[in-house]
Amino acid sequence: MAKKQSARGKGGKKPARKPAKKTAKKAPRKKLAKKPARKPAKKPSNAKSAKKTARKPAPRRPEGPPSPQLPPEAMIMQGLFGFMMTKGLGVAADLGIADALKGGPLYYTDLASVVGADQRALHRVMRMLAGHGLFDEPKPGTFANNAVSDLLRVDHPHSMAGMTKMICGESHWQPWGRLEHTVRTGKSGAFHAFGEEIFTWFQKPQNKSEWDVFNDAMTSMSLGQAPLIAQSYDFAKFRRVVDVGGGHGHLLKHVVAQAPNATGVLFDMPDVVAGADLPPNIVRDGGDFFARVPEGADCYMLKAIIHDWSDDHCRKILGNIARVMDPSGRVLLFETVMPDEPGPHPAKFADVNMLAMTDGGCERTPAEFAELFASAGLQLVGITPLPDGWTNIVEARKV
Repeated sequence: MAKKQSARGKGGKKPARKPAKKTAKKAPRKKLAKKPARKPAKKPSNAKSAKKTARKPAPRRPEGPPSPQLPPEAMIMQGLFGFMMTKGLGVAADLGIADALKGGPLYYTDLASVVGADQRALHRVMRMLAGHGLFDEPKPGTFANNAVSDLLRVDHPHSMAGMTKMICGESHWQPWGRLEHTVRTGKSGAFHAFGEEIFTWFQKPQNKSEWDVFNDAMTSMSLGQAPLIAQSYDFAKFRRVVDVGGGHGHLLKHVVAQAPNATGVLFDMPDVVAGADLPPNIVRDGGDFFARVPEGADCYMLKAIIHDWSDDHCRKILGNIARVMDPSGRVLLFETVMPDEPGPHPAKFADVNMLAMTDGGCERTPAEFAELFASAGLQLVGITPLPDGWTNIVEARKV
């Protein structure tokens, strides 16, 4: 953007360039190149300087978002239609469209028969998704997978099927539908939709299917992040690694593979750790991290946990860790970090999701992480961004 501003600032109505062309006709090009006529122009009279300043367009903030390429009306409509694409993706994930197309393209009538959908309704949704590159449509009415839709297959090594189902399911769709109320009142969309905090709602027996979808989503998110995290930090120096809120243990398995002398402890709700498939060097421990965490470890990991909770809740979790951790140990948070600068960033979407879904959850800036750690008896060591552009290793030690 700086180049665009510079070009605009030097062009426009500035009269210096036109005389240069006329002079070029009267004088040889070499002499013109050496002619120092422009240097005195840097110190013009006040009147000329004021005139030149008035003509120069006001500089635009270089750190801001790029200028929209679409007309303003189209930008608004694109934003308004965004939820339709989101829900269309949810339908595709819920019906298993990408799994049905794994063997090759299918005409929409055959596809509808395989997934159990109305033919015409499915055709209309698939036509919209394919029109925006989320599936392929090699011939009218025939649909196929591409590199994007492959990620909706449940057997893909970096599957995003679980995440898509969660975002488009009742646990998220209903709270997001109350965002206006959230912005007016400050109370989460979950409170307005369900009358209670989202994780309390998840634990009710009638919402078990949504809780299962949530845990599948967290596992699917770890599929791509876990190897990256495990290779981006020296875990070999630890002897006991506790994954607090570790779900089904996908990340912990990758980490202990990089730390051959360490044992792992998977710590989460009892019903969550009970369903984890773990190797012999990882033990499971069911419990509530607001009440306690396993003692004596020299590494405590929390992936996408702290952003779910208010500062008061986070102080409780981190304080529980600080009290029982090895004095020379480390606390590692794997989180999105909110930048201080204006402009587009995925953390800003994630932050509004926390606003809609949780009571006090948010994405934090580096300064906010430092303050939060200090209030829990910890000290920020550093923040390391990972190549995925989303995950950061936020490292702390005991004070």
